[in-house]
Amino acid sequence: MKILLVDDEQEFLKVLSVVFQVYRPGYTLITALTGVEGLAKAETENPDLVVLDVMLPDMEGFEVCRRIRARKTVPIIHLSAKDREEDVVQGLEAGADDYITKPFSYRTLMARVDALLRRTRVTASADLSGILRWGDLTVDFAQRQVSLRGRNLDLTAKEYRIIEELARQADHVVSHKTLLTRIWGEEYHDEPQYLKTYIYRLRRKMEIDPRHPRYIVTHYGDGYRLGKGGSHNGDVGEQEDPEALGPAARSRVGPMVNDYPPPGG
Repeated sequence: MKILLVDDEQEFLKVLSVVFQVYRPGYTLITALTGVEGLAKAETENPDLVVLDVMLPDMEGFEVCRRIRARKTVPIIHLSAKDREEDVVQGLEAGADDYITKPFSYRTLMARVDALLRRTRVTASADLSGILRWGDLTVDFAQRQVSLRGRNLDLTAKEYRIIEELARQADHVVSHKTLLTRIWGEEYHDEPQYLKTYIYRLRRKMEIDPRHPRYIVTHYGDGYRLGKGGSHNGDVGEQEDPEALGPAARSRVGPMVNDYPPPGG
């Protein structure tokens, strides 16, 4: 397994490298001190996971994340001292799969890295050979690629997993709990608002009118179904927007990103 670490603090990179060597000796560590160097190594080294600082000297980490995501589905974890909700949301919207605020415990980082790699391996090893053509939507399981009306969609790893789970049970409703458990883990099974944030992002990429979705169809109180792009069934999608959920619901989205115990051991 190759892990790309991108951070402008050389001493911090040295410490992280030692931590990985001690606790995860099977991993190959690749380091970069700038965004440009990180982008180059993401392209040439083909890492299995990227740990990316937000504050870099030459460009913002969010922009580095967007550029990597435009070409690859590799899992990305943001590290940042920025802990405001809007920063966390911005990181996820840039394409990151996780966001860890500094300071943090190395146990937490190891657990997050292991979890993302484990889910990636499970997906890759599953018997998903073949192609599903569903209306004008095509899902290539072997290539982990989704295309709509002949155009490849630029999806994050988590977004692809959502489509994959819906495609595996095409024309059936997949419950919130099933999606959360299979994609994020058992600890997230009762957090539907977190899933709705990703559904909102997916609809913005897929739907002609995200307010009236035809591909990711909501069955209220149950879950989601993969549609073929025909006429919508009265499903109004703006309620999936985290900004439309109200303060109480929005407050639950933030903690989901940093769901682990606070740093310190």
